[in-house]
Amino acid sequence: MAEMTDPATTGAMRMGAMAAELIGSRVIAAEPGASGSSARSAPLESAAGPTGAGPAVRGLAGMGPSGPKVPGPGAIEPLTPQAAVHELARLQPGADAGRRGEGVGPVNRLLTGVVGAVVDDVGADREFTAGLVTELARRYLRAVRAHARGAGVPRAWQEVIDRWGAATAGPGRIALAGGLTLVGLDLAPAVVSICTLLGRTPGPAERGDVQMITGLIVHGLEAAGAPDPGAGADDAGLGPLLSHHDAWRQAEHLWALRGRPSEAELERAAMDWRAGLVARGLLAGPG
Repeated sequence: MAEMTDPATTGAMRMGAMAAELIGSRVIAAEPGASGSSARSAPLESAAGPTGAGPAVRGLAGMGPSGPKVPGPGAIEPLTPQAAVHELARLQPGADAGRRGEGVGPVNRLLTGVVGAVVDDVGADREFTAGLVTELARRYLRAVRAHARGAGVPRAWQEVIDRWGAATAGPGRIALAGGLTLVGLDLAPAVVSICTLLGRTPGPAERGDVQMITGLIVHGLEAAGAPDPGAGADDAGLGPLLSHHDAWRQAEHLWALRGRPSEAELERAAMDWRAGLVARGLLAGPG
């Protein structure tokens, strides 16, 4: 006998999903009869954001070791920079309080500043840059929610989220570990995802946007009072530290591995391992 669904409930769910789409987000809904661990993801597409300021990117392919493949049912996936800022701000109080599934306070705040700066920058390459920062936010939020569900999480984000939840590292050092994870783990795969989605090859314009976003992360870390692990060295400073990750070189390498899934998976696993070591080392220090 088929299960009956209350029409009023169905209508409310549809209205909620429509409202989420209108503000540039999507709600991940479980398939009828499916368990809570499965989710329906929208197909690949690109559409104008709420103000025509960028792509409403959805349904990007699974990320393997560099990020959870599918968010859990009920999760809100931002599709535009505006929606990403809205979702991060909505979660900020819970993230500050260390509530599971709502993020890491200093990292939420850092990402809000980075994405918000792109929203405000009318001179940027809106299509690529908007998609790139939205994808960074989406990867972070997927890691946060996967951690709350006990699912697989990249090593670096596991370290950051665990240390924040246990209150064993200060906000400045947590922000630094989060910023390094964004640059060293998530930025390069995000470039490949957005270039693939938009049908463009990474080139000088995209490299300039990656450098700009790295600069915004450095600025946000400095504003947050993140400690400088290289203090006293000749090249001390967060800029040189972040540039050592060379996210652009990583993006070019991952791009060259398209069509070779086994090699690409190994490279993403190596990036995950390296980023995890960096985060663990930073969070083992004082402050």
